[in-house]
Amino acid sequence: MGCYTCTILDPTVPVPSANLRDRLLAVLAKPGVARAGDRATLVAVQDHLAVLEWPDQGKGLVVLDHAGSPPDDFRAAVDRILQAHQAGLLFLVAVGGGAEVQAILADADREAPNQNHLGVYQLTDEGRLLRVAGRRLAALESAAERLGQAQALTPDEIPDLIARSRRERVEAAGFAQTIAKGFPRITFALVAVCFLTFALLDGSGSQGQTIKTWLSDGSHEVWQGELWRVFTYAFLHANITHLLVNMLALYSLGGFLEALLGWRRYLLVYCASAVGGGIASACAGALRVAMGGLPSYSVGASGAIWGLMGATLALVLSRQRALPRLIARGLRQRLLVVLVINVALSFLPGIDLYAHFGGGLVGFFLARGGRVSRPSET
Repeated sequence: MGCYTCTILDPTVPVPSANLRDRLLAVLAKPGVARAGDRATLVAVQDHLAVLEWPDQGKGLVVLDHAGSPPDDFRAAVDRILQAHQAGLLFLVAVGGGAEVQAILADADREAPNQNHLGVYQLTDEGRLLRVAGRRLAALESAAERLGQAQALTPDEIPDLIARSRRERVEAAGFAQTIAKGFPRITFALVAVCFLTFALLDGSGSQGQTIKTWLSDGSHEVWQGELWRVFTYAFLHANITHLLVNMLALYSLGGFLEALLGWRRYLLVYCASAVGGGIASACAGALRVAMGGLPSYSVGASGAIWGLMGATLALVLSRQRALPRLIARGLRQRLLVVLVINVALSFLPGIDLYAHFGGGLVGFFLARGGRVSRPSET
């Protein structure tokens, strides 16, 4: 069991559970009070029950005010909540009560049907958050540490906050539907060109390999004036595995960005990122040769794909609200994981990290530098 202590006013003086609940709702869901990365959407508040969600994370939180309920009634309420859980991660925090509440929560958790997807807490009258059983909810634990500095939500604020949360969910759902309707024809065209180039060159024996070398990003040749190489290399691949991995990444990112940026700007970001990665690779190769290393050739769409990742990161971090808040927050978390993995992979032998980082920076600054309008619903 974990114990998290938050200072309210005087930790020796119990605070009414309704006040504690409304303080907790404020630090979890009120804009300007809740931390941006942890802020939940307030779905409903009724009698002794409040429901919050992190829809982009598949998490829900039920705040149940004990309010001196008889043990049997409280146990029945807990059982209804836990038994109704079907999908995602569900967390329950009981506000108020003593050791008897902990015992009821622990017993109800043991009998819950989806125990592996539950987390159960108690917020005591003294302001201590106790993890009774199951999974941890970092946003809840962080909020509990700041209860002492928060003002409780007022009855007038609750309907407005619920309405705001509803608008955010509708906005995110509409955006997702609009993006899904579009057909990413430029993305499919780029994928088709890469597959076709691979089939023609890698299936043509020595002649195909000669052409492939002539189109690859070779640092010596680039500095001799063969500038097309910093672009054409992005449509070549070393082997079928290299091709499939890059095309899967292009398809995953491209459809989303093409719908959001529009095909012209999307194509500009892709091509400019490919060139940026090619130039970075050629410069690094020339420096390596100058230091006594051997010349090398680079192929692959990774520089351009890193540009798409950089552009996506720029849009997620943008203050223009190019993306709905719920979409941006969920995308930010997933994108950071993808970036960390790809940065680590870039340092493996045989990987051209300069093409990756060069393309990523170009894509980031291109998307960061202009305004983006959300795709309109049709």
